[in-house]
Amino acid sequence: MNTNKLSLGIVGGGPKSWIGHVHRISARFDDKYEIVAGVFSRNAKLSINFGKTLGISKDRCYSTFKEMALKESKRNDGIQVVSIMTPPSSHQIIAEKFIEKNINIISDKPFAGNLDQAKKLYKKIKSNKKIKYALTHNYSAYPMVREAKVLIEKDKIGKIEYVNVEYIQDWSGGTKINVRNAKKKLKWKIDNKIVGASAVLNEIGTHAYHLATYISGLKAEKIFADIKQISKKIKMDDNAQVMINFTNGAKGMFWTSVMAKGGVYGLRIRVFGSKGSLEWVQNDPNYLKLNPDKGAVRYLERGFHNAELSKKFSRIKFGHPEGYLDAFANIYREFADSLKNKSKKRYFYPNEDEGLETAKFINACKVSSKNKRWVKIK
Repeated sequence: MNTNKLSLGIVGGGPKSWIGHVHRISARFDDKYEIVAGVFSRNAKLSINFGKTLGISKDRCYSTFKEMALKESKRNDGIQVVSIMTPPSSHQIIAEKFIEKNINIISDKPFAGNLDQAKKLYKKIKSNKKIKYALTHNYSAYPMVREAKVLIEKDKIGKIEYVNVEYIQDWSGGTKINVRNAKKKLKWKIDNKIVGASAVLNEIGTHAYHLATYISGLKAEKIFADIKQISKKIKMDDNAQVMINFTNGAKGMFWTSVMAKGGVYGLRIRVFGSKGSLEWVQNDPNYLKLNPDKGAVRYLERGFHNAELSKKFSRIKFGHPEGYLDAFANIYREFADSLKNKSKKRYFYPNEDEGLETAKFINACKVSSKNKRWVKIK
């Protein structure tokens, strides 16, 4: 193994997993990691065969994550980091097993399947000072999102007054979901034991809420949520609209849906302050719209002129598109640097604190929608 790289193990992300492919590419972007071990499927034979196609030696292609955690912790050249890319409800139990072996964690979102799991995992992470944890809310790693975050910290748009965020998709593919085709179209996402508290909130709503808090620097204090399910027979949450009162008195509007017909990955955020506003749209990620309360609108371009911070997170020259994989890779690169660098340098990657915060938000949304009342985040 190349000793300049961190040894990385993987749990999940098998041959048919799109997000697994994303993680593996992103981990290798900056030559910070070497994938040396993994368990990629509950089917032992499939897991081993797939691992071998990635160049992993057979003795480090495991049948279960428990076996992997135990055996890797006993090796002199065992993994230093494990990347978890399984369905939500399994994140806690998998992460805890590796935390017990002092192995650092990079996990796909959400932090956990529900608030109870999130609290247990958070406590486990905080109790072990030997490990670090990163959560791949990858949209937070886009250069212009981080530019927006720092502009707000520098008071460029004044005190935050309103935050409007939405993330919509169409998981139906234009087909009407019914009891006959639901399992084929939506697979494990209709199973609450696997998807956790809420399909729409855990899978994409968690990204939207995290983005709102990440950029604004605020947290929700109270919320009023209206959550819709596909039908009485298919009890999968597919739409959530939430009014938010933030800690500084700002108001927020949040919308997420996985059944918005024709919705093509519409992640958008607008933050309004006392001196102007910022707008970022993920489908056009290289630009940040800065609209002062007086004067002309300005478009800041990634890696160019006034967008100084964004240059730090840009891999290619301005004027050329950059996006999804690069954002994932920014988290992997930063996490690797944080493990090697013992200084007090500031890192921007999401961690367990933000993970617990999103879990609290999702839980409050479920309680609010069920009881039709405002709920305090706690």
